[in-house]
Amino acid sequence: MRRFAALALVALLAACQTAQSPRPEAGGATPAALTVPAAQDIERSRGEAGRDEAIKAAVTRRVGELDRRATRAVTVEVWRGRVLLMGAVIKPEQRRKAEQAAAATEGVTTVLNELVLAEDKALDVFAADPAREDAVRRTLGIDSGTGTVVRVINGVAFLLGGAPSTEAAAAMKADATEVEGIKWVVSHLSAP
Repeated sequence: MRRFAALALVALLAACQTAQSPRPEAGGATPAALTVPAAQDIERSRGEAGRDEAIKAAVTRRVGELDRRATRAVTVEVWRGRVLLMGAVIKPEQRRKAEQAAAATEGVTTVLNELVLAEDKALDVFAADPAREDAVRRTLGIDSGTGTVVRVINGVAFLLGGAPSTEAAAAMKADATEVEGIKWVVSHLSAP
């Protein structure tokens, strides 16, 4: 709970910042409170979110075209051009081909491949879990419009987006592990 309070304070400070965060003078240190980026530096603009949705649709289509049956348990999320592949495929080469298809999509800057291998009959357990996703968001004090993506698949919480600092990203990951039903957390939160 203390981590949540600290994260809330950091988020409040970020929301109060101006668009340009102060930079340290040459050779001087900047107080930690002044290095928190502005909220818009962490969240996506509507234009960015729209581009990310277009990239997500293109990557999802390309991966699905590889082998619909074998890739039916693949979930794609995108944040500022960073593509996160989650879920499962049947064979290692399908994992590699999914990553290559994502990387070849226009607008993709990075591919984060978190696909695991599973038997065909087990692929159906790799569906998103909206109820646990909501529980993780509530625990982290975020809503779906902030730009931070939360996906829970087969008890694994995936976090993708921005965080005001490395410490805040670590706190978010730790807090997400406290949610009932979460086995572990894979964090791809970037701090400025």
